[in-house]
Amino acid sequence: MGVRLITKKKPWIFLGLLVFLNAALSFSLPHCRTLTAIGDLSQCLLISVALVYLVRVTRGSEHRQRAFWTFFCFGFGLWLVVQCLWTFFEVWLSQDVPNPFVGDIALFLHLVPMMAALAVRPDRERSESGSQLGRFDFAMLLLWWFYLYLFVVIPWQYVSPDISIYGRTFDLLYLLEHFVFLTCLTAVWLQSRGAWKIIYGHLLGAATLYAGSSIAASFAIDYHKYYTGSIYDIPLLSAMAWFAAVPIIAGRTTVKAENLDARTPSTAWIATLAMLATISLPLMAAWALSESGTPPKVRYFRIALTLLTMIAMATVTWIKQRRLDKQLAQAYRDLREDSLTDLLTGVRNRRFFTTTIDNDAKQAIRAYSAPASSGSLRNQDLAFYLIDADSFKDVNDRFGHDAGDELLVQMAHRIARAIRYSDVLIRWGGDEFLVLSRYTDRTDSVSLAARVLSALGDEPFRLTCGASIRSTCSIGWAVFPWFVNQPDAVPYEEVLRLADSALYEAKKAGRNRGVGMLPTLEQLKIKAGELGTKEARLAETLGAQMITVEPQLASDQPPSHPAAFHAHHS
Repeated sequence: MGVRLITKKKPWIFLGLLVFLNAALSFSLPHCRTLTAIGDLSQCLLISVALVYLVRVTRGSEHRQRAFWTFFCFGFGLWLVVQCLWTFFEVWLSQDVPNPFVGDIALFLHLVPMMAALAVRPDRERSESGSQLGRFDFAMLLLWWFYLYLFVVIPWQYVSPDISIYGRTFDLLYLLEHFVFLTCLTAVWLQSRGAWKIIYGHLLGAATLYAGSSIAASFAIDYHKYYTGSIYDIPLLSAMAWFAAVPIIAGRTTVKAENLDARTPSTAWIATLAMLATISLPLMAAWALSESGTPPKVRYFRIALTLLTMIAMATVTWIKQRRLDKQLAQAYRDLREDSLTDLLTGVRNRRFFTTTIDNDAKQAIRAYSAPASSGSLRNQDLAFYLIDADSFKDVNDRFGHDAGDELLVQMAHRIARAIRYSDVLIRWGGDEFLVLSRYTDRTDSVSLAARVLSALGDEPFRLTCGASIRSTCSIGWAVFPWFVNQPDAVPYEEVLRLADSALYEAKKAGRNRGVGMLPTLEQLKIKAGELGTKEARLAETLGAQMITVEPQLASDQPPSHPAAFHAHHS
């Protein structure tokens, strides 16, 4: 992947001069209020510049890149809050920052959103649903880090104050956090490619410099050797300037997500870490109970804190599981929908027919089997319409199979517009469709055939290859149940075969027409018990009356109203 950087000098000059100025003052001036004010304001300014550029690159990003930079905005926002508090004490109040410092918890937590940003992995293509579930994992990790700080550090700040223990515990925990962040960042950098490798590399360099300088400054505070503007701030300011440069580089770099091969490890480790954090809670409670050297009120605080955190994390896990269940249910519905849908035309397939036809047939049989007093039997029939494209092979031969596929898609759309909402259009195979007309009436069955003939034959089909094709169809249909007085006498499979025979008759009669097979008047009056063997019944059935529907061929633009079709009984 090519990386295009537009070089503009102003941001780099400003960041470099600010760091150089503070370095020069650190070596030339003794500890004084002026040096402290310049150091504090410079750090606030550098973090603010980084935050401004992070917001700018966030607005110009898409999808998960926006989430990535938003997490960094959150982290730098916490960092800016800490620095503003520090500046408030030293510049506004003109006093030393108290130790313990109230902003230490925000300083500790500001790295957690940056870890969450790494879990987003904008350099990879990833499903949106996976990103949503990852937010719950991030919430659990944020909660765990917050718990860890309260468990390890806060007891020596408020529950049983001890400044020396507080300093040691904070330094060790802060060191652990930086180690975890740098480990994750290194792993992500090693797995990335192209422009994202450059961005991750700059983040890794800035984070490494920041970790070393902040931990050194933290230890210097404990030994009363640190003051704002001292030489400890030079690498810290350099790290801030480097962080500010990262969104500038990203905003001037062409970056996109890459589809990496299957051998590259996935980002499921964030969920694994969240689960390990949950499992660690009872272990922490057991350790708090077994620690006999700590004051009792510290032990009680830690146990109560662990129980509350377990409840909170269990709640997040429950919400995540509910969301996951909904997504799995939706995925199952989508998968089932895909399995019942024809991939080319988007209409139903034969699998859908075999899945639903038994219920449709049983419903029609129940309607005719009910007592006469139960209501009208109108619109209780099923009608099977087999629709076959005329001369479809010629289209494939002349224009290619892609044009043939496009023609089938357009035919499916036109048929779908011609049928009712309760009817079902099914891709039966090849260039053949089946319309299963539900809740219809056999006496009106000719109307649907007329509408379909008009929909396909009235207007030419315009293909993307530039061809304009007139294509007609042949239709064969039959109704179910066949015998209204004994609706279960002839199964729907035989009625479907009758529709296929009617389609054959339409083809044989010259195409561009519909042929329907309906029971004769005598067959409709057959009573129960008068039927013979299956073969005899089918023989009688084949003697059904045929209704032929032909389009009006006289004009170039045939009328689309059903009255423009001629029905012939034979």
